[in-house]
Amino acid sequence: MALQSDISTLSTPVSSIPLSTRMVSFLATAGAMLTTENPLIWSYTRGAAHPLADMSGPYYIYGAPNVNFAPGKAVLGATEDLKSEYNIMWLRRSPHQTDSAPIIYTASPLFLFSGKVLGPNGEPVEATLDLWQANTRGEYWLSEYRNRGKITVDPSTGSFEILTIPPAIYAILGAQRVAHIHGIITAPGYQSLITQIYLCPKNEPTGFQVDFLTMMRGNRENMIKGWSIPTEKGDRYWDWPQLEPSETETVKLVEEWNSRLASQPDGWKITCGASQVITLNKA
Repeated sequence: MALQSDISTLSTPVSSIPLSTRMVSFLATAGAMLTTENPLIWSYTRGAAHPLADMSGPYYIYGAPNVNFAPGKAVLGATEDLKSEYNIMWLRRSPHQTDSAPIIYTASPLFLFSGKVLGPNGEPVEATLDLWQANTRGEYWLSEYRNRGKITVDPSTGSFEILTIPPAIYAILGAQRVAHIHGIITAPGYQSLITQIYLCPKNEPTGFQVDFLTMMRGNRENMIKGWSIPTEKGDRYWDWPQLEPSETETVKLVEEWNSRLASQPDGWKITCGASQVITLNKA
């Protein structure tokens, strides 16, 4: 396995997407919308196969690079977004709340997504996660593999640890989408899983009431609960609950990642995150 991320420079290579790859991806997406991802039948077909199943959406691009720097450890967030000045300002609360207020921080919110991929009997699965997401401004990049990548889990445990940025709530022509990370999880001998991993302010699912995809295909069980590490001023990303010392496994992961990030000149630290165990069905 080629390990292409470089944690020492907080760098994930961003390569251009060939026009031919974009065209094939868009045509495949259009075809899927008429067949396997047709919202009129999806809930009775793919949607019924797994509780975490979801639609892939219009922004999937074939051929994303591997972004591991070690087995089960990866940097998904593009350097331009991890270090972007736009990532320094973010809303503490949901944008549709009247008491929302921008809060300035000395560092960007760095999001640690961790978890495991297991089989139906709890066995670790040697899976590949093909992930893509919007940045903190709700932007997807379609001309380059930015905030897109494949991650192979630790084969001995099925675990993964992924450094990225928290995706934004965004709108298309006035229709809102809950913040989410897209994923296609594959493993030999197991059914592939297309999913979306949802994140909500305060871990409250109120945003789904105005999410246009929810209106099309109904509610899913894909929201995970975020945690935060307060800043020196006591601010918490999206008002997520503070990571407690009793969460020893996650606390240890944060300490390990902060140790890796200590080489960064701006003093980067993990400020928020979430975890999920994904169980795949046998093929």
